Amino acid sequence: MADFPVSPDSLKPASPPGGLIFLTQEVTVVGPGEPILALVGEEVEFPCHLSPYLDAQHMEIRWFRSRTADVVHLYRERQEFPGRQLAQFRNRTRLIKEGILDGSVVLQLRSVAPSDQGLFGCRFLSGNFSGEAVWELEVAGLGSDPHIFLEGFKKGGIQLRCSSSGWYPKPKAQWRDHQGQCLPPESEAIIQDAQGLFSLETSVVVRGGAHGNLSLSILNLLLGQKKELVVQIAGQWLPSTFLFPVVTLSVFHVAGGLRVTFIVLRCSLLSACVACCSIHLCFLCACGLFLLAAQCSVLVSHPPGYRLPLTPHHHKQH
Repeated sequence: MADFPVSPDSLKPASPPGGLIFLTQEVTVVGPGEPILALVGEEVEFPCHLSPYLDAQHMEIRWFRSRTADVVHLYRERQEFPGRQLAQFRNRTRLIKEGILDGSVVLQLRSVAPSDQGLFGCRFLSGNFSGEAVWELEVAGLGSDPHIFLEGFKKGGIQLRCSSSGWYPKPKAQWRDHQGQCLPPESEAIIQDAQGLFSLETSVVVRGGAHGNLSLSILNLLLGQKKELVVQIAGQWLPSTFLFPVVTLSVFHVAGGLRVTFIVLRCSLLSACVACCSIHLCFLCACGLFLLAAQCSVLVSHPPGYRLPLTPHHHKQH
């Protein structure tokens, strides 16, 4: 954030939108004290005020992007001018001006999108005064719960595929074995949609002899938050005889919001899998019977808040 002090001896010439303001000391425009972090789809506020406090109701107050000509919201002489806004901000802003007599105003921006990320500023202008402050808006999106699919046999093992969407910026995915060692993905694709959000699809092959936990973490580096899925494997894979061990799959939200557990029983002939809840793991044996979990437990706690302060109080990765 940069503040630009203005004194009576170093004023920019400007056509007065209102009456002259007689300055007796240095005046500064103060904006947010540091970069603002906002979540996709949420609302963010841009506060600005004059220091010392001055009546700003007859001033021009302009919120802008990197250039003052790129108008986010314009107030002048007790009126607002939505026709001057950039198209991407129309019908998305609201000016709170209860404190304008003291030179304090707040602009609300709704439905934050990845395209909003970047430099913002506010400028106060009168007949003999001009000053502005600028700051950075950072945008983040924590993606959807991971969905896992059992693809079948491949390269002497079982292929698991996982997908998740709604991430920003680009997420980082990592498979790990029961010892915490990184596993190379069999495949991985990250694509960006028209709204700027990222979708991830990644797969791994679990080969014979695997046991213990297999985990997938999808991390948002900006938020320091992740979604994690854990596969618990008991017994040995025997692909040559199409015999499966008992397998437990659990989805963990790192924030502690949700855990879903499935236990899959042995089946001599595995032919298909279909969708089930947020985990896709239903088995159809050759005799036409579904073998599904003997137990399914769901524990739900209050989800983490999505309204971020300047310093987000979210669970950090350790």
